[in-house]
Amino acid sequence: MTDVFFAPVKVKKLEVEATLPAKFLRMLDKVDIAKFVNGKKVCIKMHLGGNLGYTTIHPLFVRILVDKIKDCGGHPFVCDQSTKDIEKRGYTKQTFNCGIKALFGPMKKTVTVPINFKTFDTAEISETALSADVLIVFSHVKAHGDSGFGGAGKNIAMGMVPPSTRAKMHALEGSIDWDEAKCKKCKKCIEACPNKANKFNDKDKYEVFWHACKYCRHCILACPEKALTTKGVNFNDFQEAMSRVVKYVLDQYGKDNVLFISMLKDITVFCDCWGFSTPDLVPDIGMLASKDLVAIDRASLDLIKVENYQPMGLPEGMELGEGKHLFEKIHGKDPYVMQNILEKMGVGSTKYELKEVE
Repeated sequence: MTDVFFAPVKVKKLEVEATLPAKFLRMLDKVDIAKFVNGKKVCIKMHLGGNLGYTTIHPLFVRILVDKIKDCGGHPFVCDQSTKDIEKRGYTKQTFNCGIKALFGPMKKTVTVPINFKTFDTAEISETALSADVLIVFSHVKAHGDSGFGGAGKNIAMGMVPPSTRAKMHALEGSIDWDEAKCKKCKKCIEACPNKANKFNDKDKYEVFWHACKYCRHCILACPEKALTTKGVNFNDFQEAMSRVVKYVLDQYGKDNVLFISMLKDITVFCDCWGFSTPDLVPDIGMLASKDLVAIDRASLDLIKVENYQPMGLPEGMELGEGKHLFEKIHGKDPYVMQNILEKMGVGSTKYELKEVE
């Protein structure tokens, strides 16, 4: 049984020490972070959000983590794919008290590694993300239309690779079909594409520039008429591809040099990469910490209960469907698939013991 430490958001006394940030500090002591980071260069991998999104991890929690690492003799930096516009969301060197690095862009190097899974031959992984002695994966848990859910596994698999590698992984899911009869040319699909890879051509036909498409399926999810659908859906192959990237990264660091922290607060229907926020699907739950990625992602999902679902969290036009987990009812995909694959790979265990931190 793997230990997963849980700091609940519930406040039992009207005292500072009873609040989530104070519990977070005590949780860091429980995982013996002092021994873990002393004298080490520490990479804190986060998702820093985009545009008008406001439900990513609050800067206060990042500052608490950074200060704790420094107090314990560590040398931290925060990183994500991009650092564009992060200041307006409160993410600065001053608020974090450490450097913030973009993983991709001009002069940023990647390491090419063999994957050899169907059409997913190689993956490029950020050299910066692999450059530290210790890796802390600080994740904001939420639902996800493509991955089933966004947790620690997705934070690594899709957050440490460039768009070209993400496109290779997503391509395993299939292509996109356009039903002209259903389409009303509202162009919400065009507005939703982060790479500007789609358009209506001179003949008013929907067209995708596949070289630029990263297969995120934002266009499909944005279409109110369901005129766009995925062709040749293979969710499990996509999960397998992500799992192989995760295993490579964790193998480079070694099990003794990785810590996972997950925030179960502001749990929304879509990924933070959409650049906007929607109301919470369930009430805030708290925070988790573990040295086992599989266990912490499994525990995150287990704590999100269907019976706690808040209908306001689902955007107009969406409705709950079939499935056991709330995220499966929303997006039609089993969110536990990736943990089962990673367990078979020897990355971690789905069996865990939740240890509450008060």
